[in-house]
Amino acid sequence: MEGLSANSALSSVETGPAAPARSQVPLGKRLAAWVLLLLGLGALTGLAAFRYMTLPASTPRNAQALIVSIPEGMTTAEIAQLLEEKGIIRKARFLQWLSRLYRVDARLQAGHYLLSSDMNLLAVLQALRDGRVHVVRVTIPEGYHLRQIADLLARNGLVDRERFLRLASDESLVYGDEPPIAKPHPSLEGYLFPDTYLLSPAMTEEQIIRTMVNRFLDVVMPLVDGRPAPLGMSLHEVVTLASIVEKEALYRHEEPIIASVFINRLSIDMPLQADPTIAYLFDEHKPRISYADLQIDSPYNTYRYRGLPPTPIASPGASAIQAVMEPAETEWLFFVARGDGTHIFSRTFREHVQARQQVGR
Repeated sequence: MEGLSANSALSSVETGPAAPARSQVPLGKRLAAWVLLLLGLGALTGLAAFRYMTLPASTPRNAQALIVSIPEGMTTAEIAQLLEEKGIIRKARFLQWLSRLYRVDARLQAGHYLLSSDMNLLAVLQALRDGRVHVVRVTIPEGYHLRQIADLLARNGLVDRERFLRLASDESLVYGDEPPIAKPHPSLEGYLFPDTYLLSPAMTEEQIIRTMVNRFLDVVMPLVDGRPAPLGMSLHEVVTLASIVEKEALYRHEEPIIASVFINRLSIDMPLQADPTIAYLFDEHKPRISYADLQIDSPYNTYRYRGLPPTPIASPGASAIQAVMEPAETEWLFFVARGDGTHIFSRTFREHVQARQQVGR
């Protein structure tokens, strides 16, 4: 038998159909696709980082507006640090990076700026680049009540009087469910701290109220925090009594003495009988309280109702609050004005009658 050749043996093996050829993507195109993908991811990451950096420091609900003074010669780093400390921006380094990115780090101007913590970083940077803002210097005197404060601010073109009073009479309209001070009454009477402010007509009534309450917190809380008040009084009671002391005392050296008189009366449940609490009930100034006024049925009438009135009757200054926290040690229960701004103090009603006769009252 003839043998088969190797070629004929291979040719006799049955084979299936040929597999289709794989499509080959050039290496250059694959590399380009990866580069584009990485660039896209990098762009998205960069955009996310940019948006994060420019986020405002707070929500509009919790925003505080401040007049920030930038003196001549302050560097971008110093400005950024100041704004972070004031709570206007979240991170100082973000403002520094952004100012270099936009090439404005050498163009930030000195001046008084109205800035708010709900402004994004680009808006803050633009304000600093554009220059000064219009501000009004307003001094709220010690002893002013809400109506007087509203009148003063309205005269300076800073607030709508009625809207300001409506907001200041109900703190929930400004702070919602998170008031900055725990107290039994919604009114902010007594808590708009008397001081000199730089305010802008661009500020809202809410922002102005927040500014004044923040000043109260800055000044008053260090005077009362962690310290026992006379008779175990709460902060609200301290501020309320201090407002009466503020209205009664013309000279600061008498404030601790007048405070002691009222504290002595409170300690024996004796009515305060303070004329300023009745004067508070009238819109117009009452230089003297009449006997008819003493009959007014109001919890602010401290001739008819014992204890403190429901709220402060004015904004007390720091010295009046200090006087209530550290009253003079006396046994006096009465005082009468001499007419020169000072008072005669008495321990008994009999001595008080004599003092009144002495000054012609």
